[in-house]
Amino acid sequence: MAPTDPADETPVARAKALALRALAARARSEAEIRARLGRAGLGEEAAEVVRWLAGLGYLDDRALAAARARSLLRPGRLGPRLVERRLLAAGIDGALAREAVAGALESGGGGARAELALCLALARRRAGGDPEELADREKARLARFLAGRGFSGRAIAQVMGLREDLDDEV
Repeated sequence: MAPTDPADETPVARAKALALRALAARARSEAEIRARLGRAGLGEEAAEVVRWLAGLGYLDDRALAAARARSLLRPGRLGPRLVERRLLAAGIDGALAREAVAGALESGGGGARAELALCLALARRRAGGDPEELADREKARLARFLAGRGFSGRAIAQVMGLREDLDDEV
């Protein structure tokens, strides 16, 4: 049997094939699939393809957000704020992104305590030891780095030893 000519395929069949190829590379959000189909000139078929993929269980923004949040929030990686921004950039709804980050933090010990532990792990790795022992200039540089990685000012201040009232939480 001769292979089919791509020109003979319907737009929906082409859109499904393109979406499946995109998902084969890595998990994607609904917004990412819609954007990919739009770039290929198959935007009109996007709604049908998204419904089809969701029905097959291949497209689940909630599961994708939870998995990415857990992955990005591992110790020594990123802080909650940057993880949320990355989820939003991937087309995940804001409420769903916040829920995924909160869920990932809860599995790591809960809220501010988990953020503090993550921040401390990254600070120690970056500083090569205890961040409280750094000179003021290196502390400032490390604090900027941690802020850029999405950690709250409260967590950074605690890790740097600027807030002693919460040291017993870690």
